[in-house]
Amino acid sequence: MDGWWLALALLLPGITMALWLRLLWPEAVPGRWPLVLGYGYLLGMLGVAALLWFQGVLGWPLGSGIPLTVSGLLLVAAVFLLVQRPSAASPAWQGARERLNFWQGPACGLILLWVVARWVGLALEVWWQPLFPWDAWTTWGARAKVWSELQALVPFVSPEAWLADRTGTLHTIGAWGYPVTISLVATWPTLVLGTWNETAANLPWLGVGLALGLGFYGQARLWGASPLTALVFVWLVMSVPLLNTHVALAGYADLWMATAYGLALMAFLQWVRSGDQRQGWLAILLMLICVAIKREGLVWAALFIPALLAAKLGRFSLLMVGGVLLALGGLLWVLGGLALEVPGLGAIRLSADLIQLPLIGEMRLENHAPWEPVLRQYFLYSNWHLFAYLVVLSLVAASASLWRAPDQAWQRAGLVWALGSIAALYFLFFWTDAYLWAIQATSINRLLLHFMPAFLFWSMTVWLEVAGYRQESPRLVHKAG
Repeated sequence: MDGWWLALALLLPGITMALWLRLLWPEAVPGRWPLVLGYGYLLGMLGVAALLWFQGVLGWPLGSGIPLTVSGLLLVAAVFLLVQRPSAASPAWQGARERLNFWQGPACGLILLWVVARWVGLALEVWWQPLFPWDAWTTWGARAKVWSELQALVPFVSPEAWLADRTGTLHTIGAWGYPVTISLVATWPTLVLGTWNETAANLPWLGVGLALGLGFYGQARLWGASPLTALVFVWLVMSVPLLNTHVALAGYADLWMATAYGLALMAFLQWVRSGDQRQGWLAILLMLICVAIKREGLVWAALFIPALLAAKLGRFSLLMVGGVLLALGGLLWVLGGLALEVPGLGAIRLSADLIQLPLIGEMRLENHAPWEPVLRQYFLYSNWHLFAYLVVLSLVAASASLWRAPDQAWQRAGLVWALGSIAALYFLFFWTDAYLWAIQATSINRLLLHFMPAFLFWSMTVWLEVAGYRQESPRLVHKAG
């Protein structure tokens, strides 16, 4: 019976959200079902985490009753609306099957077989392996276990506040200020079981990895990639050693960040390219989710701002914006920096040797040069296979393609996002104390993991453009309203 309850906890929220997303995609476009299943699982599990957070904020005990009831009612409503709505005439799978020639079919089958076999092995690792990796049992899993055992969202505070507490109701960990979202995701299956269980707490990591693959395939097919091309890039994502490690050694928040950020970038590029407002809203929602997963999610989400400006503004306007930003930077340099207090948020300080921002923290600025460990980790070691080389080639190809066709808004947006992401990682590892993460080989790979699925999807769009793919079917374009 426990197995049925666990399956219900892991599947019901995702299926519910998938059906609601299916209502938004009534047309039978290629990749529709993989898209809604992938995005639906991620949104469903994080939606349950939000419900648990609201229960805790209201002072109610943490339990499975409210999330299961809400998910069940939403599921019934979605099924009712789907039954009432006439279905599209031609299923997307039929069109995909007709486009496969005599060798593409077996090739797709072999890739699928490889992916399935690999993920069966990862599933067994998740099932057998106890809570193992460092941050999992010191941060994310530690809070989840406390909340599961006490069935209450008890607060985690700084060590100083914990030492001063006389009530014995407060708890502390080293990373006490991290967002609670992923800890609540791990708490959820154990609440349904009624007891703490490390396997149950880890199983959502297997689900979110599969959701990434499904969402990637759906967006790739919607972009116009053939089934074989889409599967090849899904295989590239799903075979990255570090991503596989974050599934097998479940418990870190980085896999959730990589999935949310990657799916956000896919939706963002689709919106810029086609004007599909559904994709735009998905992108915005997932950017907000990134902020709720980890503190650096705010910075990563901000990278979409210059990409959006690049898509919406002409070359002259972009030069004007760049000139204004350079002028403001020069003015701050001359004035010695900026210091102000924002009510409700905290202090903002910008100077030549310090950046302090609300929700992010304080960073001391000093030039470092950890070139050797960075190049070794990204270009030599096997955590990434040939991912870094593909990104370099994609940057060259994207620049050449944009030079030939500068009016392609999505190409401008994608290239600006890619360059901005690389610049953000460069700034972090070469100008802040995070250079130690590169030298010590700690977070240098986990931070790149946040960008990896997004970079692979962007690379796919670049090479499809180089190969001469074009979006010709009007059914791929949908503007709400």
